[in-house]
Parts: sequence; structure tokens; C-alpha cells
Amino acid sequence: MGTAALMLLSAGGVAGAAPAVKPDPNAAPPKVHGPEKTTFAAAAGARPVSGKTPKAAPLSRNAAPGGFQRVNSQKVQLTNTVTDPDGDRANLTFEVWTADAAGKPVTKVKLNDSTYGVIVSPYVASGGTAKVDVPAGKLALNTNYVFRTNAYDGSLYETVWSPWAKFRVELPVDLTLPSPNYASPNPNHFDAQQPHYYQTKPLGQAGTPLSARPTSAAKDAVEQCSEPDADGRQVCFGKSIPAPKGKAPRASAKAGAAAATAGVEWCNTDFESILATRFIECDVRTVPVIISMNGVPQAVANFMFLRMLELDGQNTFTEHLTIEPAQQIPPAFREINFVGWNHLCENFCTPQEQPVTAWKGKPWWVPGEMHSATLTTPYTWDTSLAGTDYRFKPDIQIDANILPADGKIRPFKTGYQWSLDYDGGTEDLDRIRCDTPAADAPAGSVPGCVFVNVAPTYTFNAKAFPQAAAHAWLIQKATPKHPGSMTDQKPLYYMGDEAQNTRSRGRICPTGWAANNGDASALVDAGDTLNCDEFAFASSYNSGGMSSAEGGINPAIPPGKTTPSGDACISMYAKKHGSMIHLFSQNGADPTFNEVCGRAAISGMHNQESMGGHFANFMKQMRIKDKDAYWLDTRMSDGGTCRYGVGGGQLVICQLVAQ
Repeated sequence: MGTAALMLLSAGGVAGAAPAVKPDPNAAPPKVHGPEKTTFAAAAGARPVSGKTPKAAPLSRNAAPGGFQRVNSQKVQLTNTVTDPDGDRANLTFEVWTADAAGKPVTKVKLNDSTYGVIVSPYVASGGTAKVDVPAGKLALNTNYVFRTNAYDGSLYETVWSPWAKFRVELPVDLTLPSPNYASPNPNHFDAQQPHYYQTKPLGQAGTPLSARPTSAAKDAVEQCSEPDADGRQVCFGKSIPAPKGKAPRASAKAGAAAATAGVEWCNTDFESILATRFIECDVRTVPVIISMNGVPQAVANFMFLRMLELDGQNTFTEHLTIEPAQQIPPAFREINFVGWNHLCENFCTPQEQPVTAWKGKPWWVPGEMHSATLTTPYTWDTSLAGTDYRFKPDIQIDANILPADGKIRPFKTGYQWSLDYDGGTEDLDRIRCDTPAADAPAGSVPGCVFVNVAPTYTFNAKAFPQAAAHAWLIQKATPKHPGSMTDQKPLYYMGDEAQNTRSRGRICPTGWAANNGDASALVDAGDTLNCDEFAFASSYNSGGMSSAEGGINPAIPPGKTTPSGDACISMYAKKHGSMIHLFSQNGADPTFNEVCGRAAISGMHNQESMGGHFANFMKQMRIKDKDAYWLDTRMSDGGTCRYGVGGGQLVICQLVAQ
């Protein structure tokens, strides 16, 4: 059949006018080009035929539930092959319907303003593939569709539709963001520090994080005993009972402990625990006092030992030691009397020993007594040298006279040393780093101390800047490196080299990337511009832009390449969709969620204000130095809304809430 025959619809055009009809998925194909030709040549020709496997594109590597093709872009293309037995060129009419979960058509989608609401492809050679692009906004996200085609060769129509093809428009990343509240204040960095027991050393320092350390690798506690007498009798401080990890004590009702740890409700003697923040460490132990004969215990009195170290001054810090019975002293003891104490520290660190009168509560007990005794000891350290770092590990030795009730023998004296009885894997939690400002430090810089192996937490203002917080939330939750996640024990490590920062950022976010890949609907106002937000941060050793040779621990290397690049990250952009801003994966992107980093074209205001001065204050207040570990709290939650969950390589389609 000749293609020169008159056509009522040009290639790629819109169907002509026809009487309005109620859409019916069982109806015959409409004659969108007008009546068929009635010439002898037309009547003698063969009709064109649609292919049997229509396809939507671009497709994800994984099909959607129910056998639907999964389209991973909002720019949807529909295709099918077309064949004309006469060898003529032909086109296809594409019709789209919403569908139920089984793929049954429900409602016809009006793809344009023509009467039939269908799209007609350009003519293609017989055996070729006809393609049409669905106009933006005609297909909804996260919705099931079916489509079919009908062929026309310029004279004759195909008399039936092709088989239905099922597809679903579903982006690998589709996060609905909460509306920003720009009046929301930045979180207070000190208030955000919650106590925990994770021992996290600066990058490259000797030692293994607590979470990765087998019990056998930890420094074992030892029983601390007196020499046995001629009858084989001796007294011991037994090994303390291990603390339940991650369990914080209740607010104490015991007067002695409450006085010693005023304002620190999570540090008391209700039960064993070891917890710390950047500036306070609290170690609570149940320590048995044992009378034994030939190594066999004859009587046991359990004591609660609490030591709180408080880094509370520029050139000082303070130890609060509380001792109290865990239960009444058994009658097998006549008296337990703590008669001596000796504090230890490294050079340039001096404990200020206190007299016996400094105890609040008497440090001896007889059967039936349950009182507390507390001793507060200050330490000073030398701040005379500018630009100097020190490492201190305060320790205490406690001597006790222990008298059995039978009175037949003299009191036994034994000692207890704090550093010989650490719970496995926590022996460096109380390691203190003190530093003095360099001679050229900014005005207002002062000496100070931190627990160097306790990583502090940086907290986003997610209520004010949800675009940046959502990006970090996704990479932290859905990728295997989980940068900054305390739950997954994957700290961020600060990297202070500005030149390296620039290199790392340039590799992940080359000039112009945000402008070329972003959407202006995400901007806050006319003064806002699109920014490329990279995570993990370029100012961290976790940055995907930092090579292994440069010290990076998560370089993002594209296949076949040797230099880190943002092309190996999950790429996203923020866009207004309906009434809400969403964070979408780039159209056509098909991340595996094994990527080590992310980059997102977002509001420059959200990107810069989420860090900027807020992070600078965090650095100063937490005394962060190069290679120090820290956690990131994105303050975002999915509230259980994620369609496929989070993790395991699944799509991340969630509605986020700022906390």
C-alpha cells in the first residue's frame, strides 16, 4: 500500500476530531487518522501489524510486583515494533490506562487534548520500532499502568489492539520531604550529646572499636587479692560484674550518689553501666569483696563503685568516686574499711589528693549498713606550652582493711586498682586528650579536654533544612557504608586539609553539575541557587571523592576508572511534585544501593545552612581535630512509611518526618 496516500494525522501528530465516546478497554481501535482508503490498491493491500511485546522505558533492572515493568524515570517512553506485509512504512497509536494490581485496565489516561487522548508515533520502516515520549505530568508516580498499540500504514488500520503491556512509574529514590520551618532553631550541640558506651578512636590510631572487638581481644580484668595467711585465708576484690551495654541507669534516689553526680541523671549506682559523652565518663561497677579459704569463697559483700570523670575546666578536670554496698553487709564480716587511696596520672597531670575528712559519708561499713560515701578529687594539667596535645588516663588505687566476723585473725588489707578491672573493650573510654591553643590561634581560643575515644554527635536542623537532611538520611540508611551511623557503628572521620577538601568535592560535584541536573522548583526564593550536596562530606575521610592513596576510606571509583568520581555515587535532585518537595533519583538512574556516596542537586540555602556556621560551632565546642570520629544524627525518620523498606538494594520510596 503506498504511503503517499492522504493522511488525516501527520507523523507524530494528534488525532483528529471524532464523536466523543465513553472509554471502553474492550472497544475496537479508533480510526484516529480518519476512514480507511477505498481505492483498489488499498483494498488489495495487507494490513500492518503491531508487535506482541510492547515495552516502556527506561526500565529498572528489577521488575515491579505483579510482573509490571518498572520505569525508573518521569520521562517515560513507550515502544513497540510494527510490521507491514507490503513493506510499507507504518506508525503506531499508543493508548494508556491505569490498572489494578492484576494488570486489568481501570481508567483511560488522556495523553493529550485530542478527542481520543492517544499519541501517534512517526512512521517507521516495516519491522522497525515505533517510539513515543509521554508528555510530562500525564503519568503519576507509583501508579500501575497498561498500554497497547494499533498500527496504520497510511491506508489501512490494524483491526485489533496489540497485547497489553504492564508498567509502573517508580523511581529508585522518591522521598517526600516535610515542609521546612525556617524558624526552627539549630540544635544545641551540648544538649544533643547522649551518653553511650562506644569506644571509637580517631582514624588510624592503634586499637579496635568496641563494636568490632572480640571479647578475647579486650584487656581482661583481674581479681585483686591479699597474700594468704598461714591457714590459706585471704581477702580479694573480685572482678566486677560486666555492665549491660547501652543501658542507662535511672535517676537515683540515693542521696550520696545523687550529690556526687548532680545534674548527670544517667550516672548513678542503680546498676552497673559504663557510659560517656565527650566531656563526662561514668563507670559503675559491682565489685565483690571476698573472704576465701584456699581459693574457695567463704563470704561475699558486693559494693557499688561509681567513678565519674568530669572535664569541667580549662586546665582542670574532676573525679567523683562513690562507694556504697549493693546490699547489706553480711554478718560474716565485722567491718570493711576503705583506709587509703592514691590517684595516678601521666606527666603534666597532677591529682590533688584529699584528706579523709573530704569524704561525704564515712568510708567504712559494718553488717546492716547501706550508706554511701563520696570523695571528690580535682586534677590539674600544665597549660604553659602553646599548641600542645596531651593524653591522660587517670587511675585510682583504693586500699581496704577487711575484718572477718570471727575475730580470730588480724584484719586483712588488700587493694583495688581501677585500671585492672575494666569491662571488656572499654579500657580506653576514659582516655583524655587535653590541648592548648597554638600561638596563632583565633582570639578566644582556650585550653580544654575531651574524652578522645568518645565520638560526639553532629545534629542536622532537619525541620529547617529537610533537603540536605533527607539526602544524608538516604545514604546513611540505604547504603552499606552507613556514614555517620551510630546504630551501624560507622563513624565519620573529620578531614581538615582544605586542598584535599577541594579535590574531593570537585570530583563528586564538578562545576555546573547541579545547574545541569537540578530543578528550580526546589529553590527557596529568587536569591537561592542550586547546589550540589555531597555525602559523605568532602571534609571527611569517608568522602567518595578521596582516593585510597590520599587516605580516603570509601573512594567512589566508576567501573574501568582509577580516579574517584560522582558518577559512582547515587545521583539525586530535589523537585516540587504536587504541593511537596521530593528528593528523586535522577531520571533513568538505576542505583544498586551498593554505592558508597551520594550527590544531590538541592537548594543552596538548605545545603549551606545545614552545615556552615552550625558545623563550625560543633567543631569548636567538641574540640574536633583531624581524624577525630563523630556521628551524624540526620533527625529524619520514615515512620514506617517506606513502600519496600530501607536497605537490601530495594527502592527507597518513603514519606519523611523531621524530628
